[in-house]
Amino acid sequence: MRRIVAFFFALCLVLSAIPGAMAVSSVSRAESISTVSSDGSCHVSMTLYLHMEQVLPNLDFPLPAEASGVTLNGTRVRTQKEGNIQYIDLSDSIAVIAGDIVLTISYVLDDVISRTANATQLSLPLLSGFSYPIESMRFSVTLPGAIEAKPAFSSGYHQSNIEKDLTYTISGSTVTGSSLKELKDHETLVMTLPVDAAMFPQQGISLPDLQVVNIAIIVCSLLTLAYYLLTMRALPRRGKARPLAPEGFTAGELGSILTFCPADISMMIFSWAQLGYLLIHFDRRGRVILHKRMDMGNERSDFEQHGFRLLFGARSSIDTSSARFQALFTKLNKTPSTVRAFLKPRSGSVRLMRAMAATSGLFAGVGLGICLGSSTLMQWLLVCLFAVLGTISSFYIQRWAYCLFVYDKKPLFVAVLHCLCTLSLSMFAGIFTIGLYVCASQLLFGLLAAYGGRRTDAGKQAFRQVLGLRRYLYQAEKAELARLCEQDPDYFYTLAPDALALGVDKAFAARLAKAKQPPCPYITTDAVMPSYASDWVLLMRKITHIMNSAQTTFTDRALAILKAIRK
Repeated sequence: MRRIVAFFFALCLVLSAIPGAMAVSSVSRAESISTVSSDGSCHVSMTLYLHMEQVLPNLDFPLPAEASGVTLNGTRVRTQKEGNIQYIDLSDSIAVIAGDIVLTISYVLDDVISRTANATQLSLPLLSGFSYPIESMRFSVTLPGAIEAKPAFSSGYHQSNIEKDLTYTISGSTVTGSSLKELKDHETLVMTLPVDAAMFPQQGISLPDLQVVNIAIIVCSLLTLAYYLLTMRALPRRGKARPLAPEGFTAGELGSILTFCPADISMMIFSWAQLGYLLIHFDRRGRVILHKRMDMGNERSDFEQHGFRLLFGARSSIDTSSARFQALFTKLNKTPSTVRAFLKPRSGSVRLMRAMAATSGLFAGVGLGICLGSSTLMQWLLVCLFAVLGTISSFYIQRWAYCLFVYDKKPLFVAVLHCLCTLSLSMFAGIFTIGLYVCASQLLFGLLAAYGGRRTDAGKQAFRQVLGLRRYLYQAEKAELARLCEQDPDYFYTLAPDALALGVDKAFAARLAKAKQPPCPYITTDAVMPSYASDWVLLMRKITHIMNSAQTTFTDRALAILKAIRK
C-alpha cells in the first residue's frame, strides 16, 4: 500500500513539473472587423484574446495568401507563405507573457470581389485555420453600399452546414455576426455575398506583384549595362606620375577632363590668379575680393575668355559675396567647357544611361509602396511617392563617382546618406535584398557613367595626364619637391590650384611641411600671412568655400520659392 501511495505521489510531482498540455489552451474570443472599399479592396482588423497557460516558443497565425501590409499591434511584421496560406509569427509578442493577452492583427486584401457577366460576388475569408480552438468569434463586414442579399458561409469542417452554428444580422451596409459554438482547431470560415456591381465602380488597376518588381529591376539593370557596353565602354588606363597638367587647361577643367562635368569656376579663378590675370584678396571680414590685373588675351581658350569677360566686364574688381557674382557664378557653371571635344560624336549619352539606371530605383520605390501601404489606396499613394523618391535618390547615389578624383566630397556623403535611407526603408518593408541590390547597382552605374564615354585619342591622353598629375602630387618624393622648390620658390603656388582641384592639396602640402614658403604671388590677406604650405592650403580651402557658397543649389531655390510664397 505504501508503494502505491509513493508511486502516485511521485507521479503527481512529475506531472506538476511538466509544462501544461497546451501552452495556449484556446482563443477565448476573436473579433474581426472588415471594411470593403469601392475599389474591391478590404481592410481587415482582427483582435485575438489568447489564454496562455505558459510561455510558448513558437506560435503562428494563418492569414490569406493575398494579405498585404500585415501589422501586429500596429507594427509592421514579416510573414512566411506556405501554399495558399501565409503565417505571421506571434512568438515575439508572447515569448515573455503568460496568462491572458490581446493581439491585434491588421492586413489588406487587394480584391475580394469576383465579377462575371451575370453576377458580382464578395468572397471574404474570415478565418484561415488557427492551430487552436476559438471559443467564440464575432465579425462585422461593412460594404460601400446597402446589402440586399443574404450572405452564405462555408467552413473546412462543416462546409455549408456551418451556418447552423452562426447567427448574423444585416443593418444597412453592414453584416454583423457571431458563432454559437466553439470553432474547432484549424477551422476555416469564408463568407460569400452577392452584391450590386454598381457598388464597386472603382475597379482599380491591381498593383504588380513583388516578383514582377524584382524582374523589372533586373531587366532595367541589364538594359543599362548593355547600353554602356555598346555605346559608352571606354576605360582609359591610368597614366604614369607626371608633374605637369594637360597643356592649355585650367585647374577648374581637370574634373571635366575626367568626367565631362561642368567646369569648376572656383578652381578656374585660382588658375587665372596663378597665371597673373587677377589677384585674390581675403579681408578681415571674411570676404573674398577679386581684382583684375590685366585683360585675358587670345593665348587662352575661347571658353576661358568668355568666362573672364563675364566675371569682370568693365569692372576692375568684384566681391564674391555680391548678388552679381552669384548670378555670374551660376551662369558660368552652365557654360559648356571645351573638353566636350574629347568625346567622340557617336558616343552614348551619359544622361540617358543614368536615367536608364535610375529606373531600377523607380521600381524599388514601387516595391516599397506595395509593402508599406496598409490599404490599396494607401499603397497606390505610397507607390507614386516612393517611385519618385527612388528615382531622385538613384541620381544622387550615382553622383558619388564624380567626386572620386576631385576635392568636393559632398556628393559622396550625400550618396551614403541616400543608401542608408534606402536600406533602412527596405529592411523595414521586408525587402532588404531589393534595397541592397539597387544601392549596389546605382553605385556601379554611377562609376561607369562618370568615367565612360568613347573618348578621342586626345581625350584619352588628357585623361591619363590628369590622373598622372594627381598621382605625382599625392606621392611625390620629398627630396624631389625640395629640389624643385629651391629651383623655383613659387613651385608650390604654381601647382597648388591643380592639387586643390584634384583633392590632394593636403597630401601635397604635407610633403613640404618643413619648408617655409614665400608670400603667395596671387593671394593676399589682411590677417597674418601663412608661412607653411599646410597653412596656405587651409586658406585656399576657406576661400574656395566662400566662392562656392555663391552657387545657388536646388535646395536654395526651393527655399527661396517657399519664402516668396509666405510673403
